[in-house]
Amino acid sequence: MENEHLHSSPLAPEDPPTSSVPAPEAAAIPIPPTPSSAHSTALFPRTPLPERPRSRSPHPAKDLSFLLRPENFHPIPQGVPPLRVHYLDSSNLPLLLRQGNYIPAATLAVKTLTTAPSLVPQHIFALLYARLACLAVSGHEALAAQESLILGDIHSPFYFSTNRYDNNGDSCILPWSLRLLAARLQAVAVGGDQRAAVQAYYDFATYARSQYRRSSATGPKILWKRRLRDLGYRTANALVVMGDLDGARRLFESIIRARDEEGERTVVEGWVAMLCLRMGDLEEASRWIDANSLQIKDGVLDALFMMAEGREEDAVAAWRGLLGGEHDILARHNLAVCLVYTGALAEATELLEEMVDGGNTFHALTFNLATVYELRTEHARERKEALAGRVADHLRQGEREAGKSVEMVNGDFKL
Repeated sequence: MENEHLHSSPLAPEDPPTSSVPAPEAAAIPIPPTPSSAHSTALFPRTPLPERPRSRSPHPAKDLSFLLRPENFHPIPQGVPPLRVHYLDSSNLPLLLRQGNYIPAATLAVKTLTTAPSLVPQHIFALLYARLACLAVSGHEALAAQESLILGDIHSPFYFSTNRYDNNGDSCILPWSLRLLAARLQAVAVGGDQRAAVQAYYDFATYARSQYRRSSATGPKILWKRRLRDLGYRTANALVVMGDLDGARRLFESIIRARDEEGERTVVEGWVAMLCLRMGDLEEASRWIDANSLQIKDGVLDALFMMAEGREEDAVAAWRGLLGGEHDILARHNLAVCLVYTGALAEATELLEEMVDGGNTFHALTFNLATVYELRTEHARERKEALAGRVADHLRQGEREAGKSVEMVNGDFKL
C-alpha cells in the first residue's frame, strides 16, 4: 500500500515528524502479542517529552495554519439510510454534543475549523478534539486515526513554549485531553498496534510525575496526581484491547496498592475480579471477591460465575429469577445470550426484540440480535435492515421527547 504523505508544516524546522506514515487499514485489526518496548512500532521518531524550561525567553507565535487545511479532513461515510435522523440544530456545536449527535457535531467542527476567520489556538485545538472524539465514538475510529496524523509528533518541541504556562505549570500548547486522544488514535493508524499507545502513556506518566514534583501549589499537585491515575487506567484498558488480560490485571493490582481512596480501591478491585472471570481464572476471581467483600446486588455475580463456568442451564434459571428487578435489562440481555448457547434461538430472538421494542438501542443488544438473525435465517440482511428501521424510529421518538438521540452506525447491525 502506498504511504500517504503529511503536508509540510511548521513542525519541520524544529523537530520534523516522519514525512510519510502508513494509511490506516479498513480491515479488522489483529490482536498483537504481549507488548515489548524493544519491538513496539513507532509512528514517529521518538522525541523525549521536554522538561519544563528554565528560562522564559521570547518565543515566536506558533503558526497553526497547517491544521486548518480542508484537505486534512475526509467525508464521513453514510450510515444505514433509516438512521438519518433530523437534527434539531446543526449549527450549535455544544448543543449537538449534549444531544449525542456526534456525526453532525464532527461535520460542524470541521466546517468551523476550515472557514472561521482568526481562530485562536485554544479554539483550534478544542475543535480538533471535538472532531476526532466524535468520529471515534460514532464508529469511525479509523477515519479519526487518519486525521489525527496532521498533528505529527505530539511530543515535538514545536508544541512546547518557553514562555507560556497554563495554571498548572504545563508549557505544552496542546491540551492534555487532545494529547491523550491523539496518542491512542495514532497507535490505531499504525495498524492498531496498541503497544505504541502503551509506550506513549508511559511517556506521559514520566512527564506528569516531573510536573507533580515541580508543582508547589496544592491545586496543580492534585491535578497531576489525578492525571497519573487516569494514565494507569488508560494503559490497563489498552492492554485489555491487546488481549493481554494478565498484564492488565497486574497493572490494576499495582494501582490498588498505591491508592489511598477506599471507594476507588473497591471499584478497581471489582475490575480485577471481572478480568479474572474473563480470563477463566474463577478461583482468583473468587479470592478477590471474598477477600474484599465485593458484592453485586440480587445475584448478578452468581449468574456471571455460572456463565463463566459453562453452566448455561443454571445461568438461565438464575437470570430468570432476576427479571423485573433492579437489573432487569442486564438480566434480560444475558438471559437471551444464555438461551442462544442452549439452542433456544426462538425465545432468545423474542427476548431481544422485546427489548428493542421497549426503546433499548445499545450496541450489544442490536449486535447480538443481528447475530441471532444470521443463525436463524437465510434472509438475515432483510431482518437486520428492518431492525435498523425500528431503532431509527426509537431514535426519532427520543429526539422529539428528550431533545437528544444516540448515533448508531452500520456495524451496530452487522451491515
